[in-house]
Amino acid sequence: MKKVFLLSLSLVLGLGAFAQNRVMKNDAQKAVASSKIVAAGTEVTTEASTYAPQAAKSAVINRYVDMEDGETMWTTYDLQSNAYVANRMYQMPNGDVAVVATMSHESNLVASDRGTGYNYYANGEWDDMPDARFEAFKTGWPSIARYGANGEILLCHGNGGMQCYVRTTAGEGEWEHRGALPAYPEGYPYTTEYATWPRVVTCGNNHDVIIAVAALQHSISDDETDVRTVMWRSTDGVNWTCTYGPIADLGLGYEIGSFSADDYALAANGHTVALLYSGCLTNSVWMFKSEDDGETWNATRVWEHPFEGHELDEEGLDYGDTLFMPMNGTIVIDNSGVCHVALNTFEMTHLADTDPGYYTYWSGRAVDGILYWNDTQDPIQDTEHPEYIGTPYEAHFAQPNQFHAARLWWPIADEPGYVHMIPDSTKWVGFIPMYDGYSWDNGYYYKDNYHAKMYGASGHPALSCDAYGNLACAFSSPNVTRDNGSYYYRSIYVSYYNKEEGYWHQVEDDLMEDVMLMYSEGVFTTAVQNTINPGEFWFSYQADDEIGFAWGSEPTQTAPSENTIHAVKVIGEHVGVEETEATDVIYSIYPNPATDYIMVNSAMAADATITFVNLAGQTVKSFNKNLTIGENSVSIDLESGVYFCTINANGFNKTVKVVVK
Repeated sequence: MKKVFLLSLSLVLGLGAFAQNRVMKNDAQKAVASSKIVAAGTEVTTEASTYAPQAAKSAVINRYVDMEDGETMWTTYDLQSNAYVANRMYQMPNGDVAVVATMSHESNLVASDRGTGYNYYANGEWDDMPDARFEAFKTGWPSIARYGANGEILLCHGNGGMQCYVRTTAGEGEWEHRGALPAYPEGYPYTTEYATWPRVVTCGNNHDVIIAVAALQHSISDDETDVRTVMWRSTDGVNWTCTYGPIADLGLGYEIGSFSADDYALAANGHTVALLYSGCLTNSVWMFKSEDDGETWNATRVWEHPFEGHELDEEGLDYGDTLFMPMNGTIVIDNSGVCHVALNTFEMTHLADTDPGYYTYWSGRAVDGILYWNDTQDPIQDTEHPEYIGTPYEAHFAQPNQFHAARLWWPIADEPGYVHMIPDSTKWVGFIPMYDGYSWDNGYYYKDNYHAKMYGASGHPALSCDAYGNLACAFSSPNVTRDNGSYYYRSIYVSYYNKEEGYWHQVEDDLMEDVMLMYSEGVFTTAVQNTINPGEFWFSYQADDEIGFAWGSEPTQTAPSENTIHAVKVIGEHVGVEETEATDVIYSIYPNPATDYIMVNSAMAADATITFVNLAGQTVKSFNKNLTIGENSVSIDLESGVYFCTINANGFNKTVKVVVK
């Protein structure tokens, strides 16, 4: 087999961020399974590209002893998502964590016992692994969130509907089955369908407003399906409104047929809710943001697809170039209300010489990457590339081109036929890691039934945000140091974003470096979206004994294998807070702007004095408050205006400017 050799590495420091410049030579042909335009499983070969040699260097720091890893449950049902998973973990203010997964213990392809696997972390340890689902009937695709002061809510599909379960104390007692949610919005043209594959979050003063999204799918014929996303909202967990969500308000018809099951990610923090649509071959990446508990929404086109709304085999389209595009997406909201997004990327190539009007999916190391964006930035766009002026690439690359906005690997201006990776670490989260002494072999990269779940070689990104606004992103990527003799196993890698630095420390940790996971495949990463302690992040993932899936439309395992759902707490070595912040009682005060309340995130239980002073220096409100560890909701009842809020607790004080709307 032909291999990729990595022979040099340089690290460039510029504009306050590290940029890594990597150059490669790849003698392997890019033989790939195509997108939906070409029948699944079809192999398409193209002339091999060449990449300049470069030395290997490990970007991964092994520090497994500094992580806390728990095996929370096991399952033989291995298809946790059609694409990527979300909203399957949360953390309580006291530090407890809940995790769920689709679970079955049967060793056949019937899975009659399939349902929600649930586990709870308290007092530094996980409960025993669950023996069975808690539902009375077969379900799947659970999604969980905090609910109310101390409780939790779970949605899953099964038994002819989207089922709702709640309990008043997280991790304790029996689940109350609230029944099925409305099956579809008023006017839906079909009567035999119900929504599936949910995401659920809670928001509001006390996590009492529920927002959920899911997919409606109706088969019209063997090759045509009516697919729509649906949104529910409830203020009591009993009465629900059911709509096509804010995407319908665009008036472009994208709520029908544009995004499929699990092509959406949902996040909430305080009164702010955000819904991300990605995972579509023919549409842009859209984000919808609400600052009033999901009542009104604003739309942002995060990345604009050059052929938005068109099928890629449509006659008459002027393709013009290779297209680099996002697929898997994840979103979190920090305590300041900023939305953070991570997207895996891949390459689509126009097959003009063989099948005019068709694109096909390419895979491998040099078309890989996890892209970062937040909503303080402009939409993801390409920029000018003056390094190509005066080179053979000038006409093709010097001017901005939206086809390249999500491109990590670029041609080398003075070395025709070679490409290199210059990942701006303010823009790129991660990529396939490199290790000393190991080279990449494209023949060892497993695609088969993974390509439709990730498209990019690195996929399933999951973002976790701490109380201070630092980020960690875990993702699944091939690991060249581990293989089964035919294919690389995947590991779960983590990169860290220090809020004060403003850039990513890329590919820092491998969550699967333990020897017990040497022959396991890591996929379907998810996260606690908002953690309590600065520098602390939580993730879960599925560790599979075999590469590939037993379940799905094109299974590659003849029988189910045992999979373990791991939950891992990591401490980001490259993130943190200033010393005064770290020792202070108060981590953060949010949201800002505020309305009728603020949230005070406290490091410990303490008696506090809270004072509001207006711009004239007058004290307009002062009162005492008993703070508990974690989030504390504080009613403020102030007129609209600008105030200075000071909280004194345990000998420390913190003052922030708060805008009240």
